[in-house]
Amino acid sequence: MGSKNGDNYDELLEDNLHSSIQPEDESIQIISKVQNIKQVYFSLLRNSQQEVLLVFPTINAVRREERLGVFTELRRARQRGVTVRLLTPEDDFVAAYLDELRKNGIVVRQIESPAETKFKLLIVDGKFSLVIETKNDAKGIFEEAVGLATFSNSKPTVLSYVTIFESFWRETDLYEKAREADRLKDEFVNIAAHELRNPICPIMASAELATESITKLRGEGKLDNLTLDDLNENISVIARNASKLYKLSEDILQVSRIESGSFNLHLEQVEIKNLLETAIQDARKNALTENKPVNIRLDYRLADRFIIFCDSSKINQVLYNLLDNAVKFTENGTITVSAVKFDDSSLVFKGEDSGIGISPEIKTRLFEKFVCRSSGGTGLGLYLSKRIIDAHGGKIGGINNQSGVGATFFFTLPTNLRSPADDAYINTEKAAAHMGDDKDPQEETFEGHNPEYLDHRGRNLL
Repeated sequence: MGSKNGDNYDELLEDNLHSSIQPEDESIQIISKVQNIKQVYFSLLRNSQQEVLLVFPTINAVRREERLGVFTELRRARQRGVTVRLLTPEDDFVAAYLDELRKNGIVVRQIESPAETKFKLLIVDGKFSLVIETKNDAKGIFEEAVGLATFSNSKPTVLSYVTIFESFWRETDLYEKAREADRLKDEFVNIAAHELRNPICPIMASAELATESITKLRGEGKLDNLTLDDLNENISVIARNASKLYKLSEDILQVSRIESGSFNLHLEQVEIKNLLETAIQDARKNALTENKPVNIRLDYRLADRFIIFCDSSKINQVLYNLLDNAVKFTENGTITVSAVKFDDSSLVFKGEDSGIGISPEIKTRLFEKFVCRSSGGTGLGLYLSKRIIDAHGGKIGGINNQSGVGATFFFTLPTNLRSPADDAYINTEKAAAHMGDDKDPQEETFEGHNPEYLDHRGRNLL
């Protein structure tokens, strides 16, 4: 590997810039003259063909680079099809500059500014590296802020810098995940506290009023219809809000089990019609409680005693969540619940409402934790529903109706699941013979397991 001292390399740069940064022999060069550092810097950016990796050490460096014209060269490189990845500190003062780069397809990730070591690192096409030291970061001009620079086309040296860059890049992944986890934790605490407080307040108030009614009955020694009605109403409020607390606690417990890996299914034979009728009864009670003139009907297209293996309590939870949302966002009209064959080895369940539909803002995040369309609710219902359906080997989705009114949520369940404790698979339609019953359920493949196909089929079924 050849080498040249800083002074000779500076002189060579002044004579022939392009050849000096691409010497025939692998070399490591020191550049001391600021103008030559700038020349090499811009020449590398302008001649990049595949990838540019760049690290800015400080916020002030970002300002200096933008003022110098480096950001313009990065945008031009991206327009040529070059991949550009940038690691940099970020604050409100430089966010606009960096956001503009992101809009141009440049991947920008935030890092912490190092406390002592401050150097700029540029790697081009995995073949060239340029390291520029920061002499005085307080200076606002590039020429006054930088010191020496080291240029190399030595493969071992450049690859070492690539390894350092990729290590920093992976750290940003971990940092982003940790920051997102903290954000979700804080958001969950706020939501949970709000949702816990909502039912607790009416429980306390109703309990106090019920106590007063009981005291009145005891004092007067006679039954008063008005007092009894008040007492009955207050007890109903207590029961209704206690039920909300119970559901919230169950949702939190389910999320905890999912996150800890202790989420299990208990498969059993379930009659589909009974399952749907129970869910519809619960939904009608909710609509009555909310004083909503909503008609909830069943469109059942299977045999009366069609049986599959599933976890009945968890599938009932999915149906409850979907219908509860339908009632919540439908002021009046009809909610139709249906169950039909999706293909030879699965069923599709649908809940179609005539409500406000799915908001575009959350359409792509419907089944993520804490995503909610209303001021009330934890945003856990659809997240849990997806995890439950996934665990059964099915798919779940939601789309706005083609009519422009309301939305339809649907999910599939395989009909070839079976309980490990049972040797026989029972279905009153004797469909097992046509569902690949001789295959292992986990190895069975069908088009319904393809999300894109499911969306397509879901739309055709509506």
